[in-house]
Amino acid sequence: MDPRDRLSDPVDGAECAACGRTVPREDVRLLARREDLAFAELPCGSCGSISLAIFVGPTAGDLDVGEQQPAAIGPDDVLDMHLLLETWKGDLRSLVRGPSGGAPRAR
Repeated sequence: MDPRDRLSDPVDGAECAACGRTVPREDVRLLARREDLAFAELPCGSCGSISLAIFVGPTAGDLDVGEQQPAAIGPDDVLDMHLLLETWKGDLRSLVRGPSGGAPRAR
C-alpha cells in the first residue's frame, strides 16, 4: 500500500461498523499493541454497538494504554454492587480477593 493512501491518523477517523458514525478518539479503548499494529474497541455512542478495530501504521505505535481513562461509575454500577453486597456472606478480604484467594481479576 502506498503511504499516501493511509489516513494521517486513522484513530481520529474511526467509524462504527454498524452505523458508520465516527467514534470519538477519547472513546477508543486500546486492547493490545505491538510495533505498528494495534487492536482497539470502538464503542458507538449513537447505536450502542461495539466494534473491533485493527490499526496499522505509525498511529498504532502512538496509542498508549496510559491514555485510557477508566469509565465513570454509573447508577447501574452502584445498583450492581448493592445487589452483590446485599447477599454477600463473606468478609471484605474474600470479597476483594475473590474465591481463589488471589489478586482480583481485571474485567
